[in-house]
Amino acid sequence: MKILIFVIIVFSSALSIDKYSLIDEYKNGNYKNVCKMGKYFYTGNSNDEKLLTIIGDACLRVDYINPLGDIIKKLVSTPEFRENASYFATILLQKKLIYQFMNDNIDLKNLRLPRTSHILSIVFENLVKNNYKIINKSSKTIEIKLKDIRYIIWLSNDFPKKVYIDEFKADKLLKRHWYL
Repeated sequence: MKILIFVIIVFSSALSIDKYSLIDEYKNGNYKNVCKMGKYFYTGNSNDEKLLTIIGDACLRVDYINPLGDIIKKLVSTPEFRENASYFATILLQKKLIYQFMNDNIDLKNLRLPRTSHILSIVFENLVKNNYKIINKSSKTIEIKLKDIRYIIWLSNDFPKKVYIDEFKADKLLKRHWYL
């Protein structure tokens, strides 16, 4: 019995250290580490909604969108956490719809989803509004031009195909995003 109590105490203290190191990593802008380290929390029994929100935000910042599906199920206790869950769900749905648009040519014009500042929302909104130009039909490459930012959306040739979103400013590549 003493061994069991000792294991529980050691395990509990290890979890608290991980939680605080996760928060420190987030504060230091190490979002990729937070998302990877956070897997234990969002796939396990953690119901710490503040921590899960931090992990979800970190995953969004590094384009790891899929973990949001596990996180949103646990954000339920307050209006703020439910709002965070809706935000994460919106981004996740937009990612899937863009993927279908690029792979299966689904029509998005009748869809309405909340607006966010995330790149997937920006691209989705412009696809819904038909505010894009087809650059290459055979390889499904499209361009969205906004004030000072230009997005090139294209499909990879590997399997499964990935959707890439290249973000340009003054013809300089700012960032390449990819989603599956």
